[in-house]
Amino acid sequence: AVVSTQSTGNHPLTIPFLKLTLWISLLLFFAHHQFGSVFFLLSIPVFVWQSMEEYKRGPRELSAYSVFNKKLERLDGTFTSEQWERELKYGPAAVRKQD
Repeated sequence: AVVSTQSTGNHPLTIPFLKLTLWISLLLFFAHHQFGSVFFLLSIPVFVWQSMEEYKRGPRELSAYSVFNKKLERLDGTFTSEQWERELKYGPAAVRKQD
């Protein structure tokens, strides 16, 4: 017997293509039964949830939002309310990078 060593169905676009095909099929089904817009509106939160789930930050990678970082660490160059307040009171020259 000849055994094939080629992998089948492991292409990186296989799962997204199947999900898209299923979504379009369901949309057409619900549109046929006059619920296409309801299905579309209810699928938007699902798409948002799925897109947020796919990307995971590395252990040393900081979030753009400091509240999600350990010790509320900010990214370099972040414009803070404290900096804005100092600029309003003392002018832009009063603001220096603080370590």
